[in-house]
Amino acid sequence: MPLRVPRWTSPPRTPQESPLTVWRLCLDVLPKTPDAALRPWITPAERERARRYRATADRHRHLAGRALARLLLARRLRCPPPAVAFTEGPHGKPHLEAPAPGGPSLHFNIAHTGTTVVVAVSQDEPVGVDVEPLGRDVDTDALAGRILTAAEQAQWRALPAAERPAALLHLWTCKEAFVKATGQGLGRGAHTVACDLDGGPATALSDAEGHVPASPRTAAEAWALCPFALPNNLVGAVVRRGALPRPVAWRTAAPLVRRHRQA
Repeated sequence: MPLRVPRWTSPPRTPQESPLTVWRLCLDVLPKTPDAALRPWITPAERERARRYRATADRHRHLAGRALARLLLARRLRCPPPAVAFTEGPHGKPHLEAPAPGGPSLHFNIAHTGTTVVVAVSQDEPVGVDVEPLGRDVDTDALAGRILTAAEQAQWRALPAAERPAALLHLWTCKEAFVKATGQGLGRGAHTVACDLDGGPATALSDAEGHVPASPRTAAEAWALCPFALPNNLVGAVVRRGALPRPVAWRTAAPLVRRHRQA
C-alpha cells in the first residue's frame, strides 16, 4: 500500500475561497512561543484550559490550533478575531458558538503534531482533519488490532514489513479524521469504519461489516475522504460530508499570521 497521496501544494491565489481549505502552520516560524506570538487570538479561558497539559509542547499546540482557527474564521466572516467564539459538542468537537446571521455557514477542525498545526475550514458541511508523523513510534500490531477491520488487517499483514508502519498510520489518519468530522470522537471505534483500498491509498470510506450507524448523517458512505502528505514526513487526511469539492485549497498560514501580527 504505497503512500501515493497528494502532496501539499500552495496554488496561486484565486479570487474566491474554496468550499474546503486546509491550512498548515509550522510553529518554528513564530518569533516567540505560540502563547506570546498569537496572544491576540487566544481567549483567557483557552489559556487557562491549556494549563491542564503537563507538557509545554502540548500547551503550545493547543493554543496555536485555537488561535489559527479563530484567525481563519474571522477572515471568512469579515469580523475581528476576538468576535469569534467557540463552543464544543458532546464529544468535544469545537464549532462556532453563534454563526453570523446571513453569513456563510462555516465548519472547522484542528489537528496538530510536533511543530505543525493544521486547520480545515469548510463551508456548509462538517469537516474533520488528522495528521501524524510517519516516524511515530507505535506498537503496530496492537494498533492494527484495535483500529483495522478484519479485511484491512489481512491486507495490511500481506504488505512487506517495511511498508506496514506508514500504511497503518495512513489508515489511522483517515479513520481519525472521520470520527472527528462526525463529532463522535471516541464514541465510535475506528474499527467500525472501513477504508476502501485498491492497491494504493484509501479513496473512500464505508461502514464496517456488521456496524449500523446511529443515523444516516454518521454513515461513512455519506462522507468524502482526501488523504494528503505534508513536509517533514507527515501524513494526514481530511474528511467532509457530501462530495469533495474540487479543488481543495491547500494553504500555508505563516504569511497570513505575519500580516495580522504586523497590523
